[in-house]
Amino acid sequence: MKHVVVAVFAIFALLTGLATTAHAGGDSTLAPGHTTTLAGPCGSSYSHIGHHPITASSTTVGHLDVYWSSSTKRNCLVTNHSGPTYGVRLFTEARIRPSGYSWPSCPSSTGCDSGFYSYYAGPVYTPAGVDMTNRCIDVTGTVDWTSRTRTRIHCG
Repeated sequence: MKHVVVAVFAIFALLTGLATTAHAGGDSTLAPGHTTTLAGPCGSSYSHIGHHPITASSTTVGHLDVYWSSSTKRNCLVTNHSGPTYGVRLFTEARIRPSGYSWPSCPSSTGCDSGFYSYYAGPVYTPAGVDMTNRCIDVTGTVDWTSRTRTRIHCG
């Protein structure tokens, strides 16, 4: 259901001129070029701070897109499909944690989302109540069973 709502809103935003090009994609029906609304996938207070490729045999199949909100003091992650996987229903996962914490269980937490998706997994967030100011995060993402993990990144 979240995919239908996002797709309808994204098309509305594109048609009304509320969309802008960004590094992050979204599970929408928009053409490759990854257009997203001004608010972004994590919410209006989040800024895009990282774009990390997921590659398989030198082909980029997705990206880990990391966001930060100074008002909520939390990080957010979206694992986006790209290139040959964009629009193809494949196993996709996004996980985020404060460095030093255990990986969140999936799919029963705010820190993990997985399933067979065509455009993205997430958004997922660091735990509520944990001030991520000046703290590092670990992120991992999977697209079509190809994974990328980045540890101790975006440390404030």
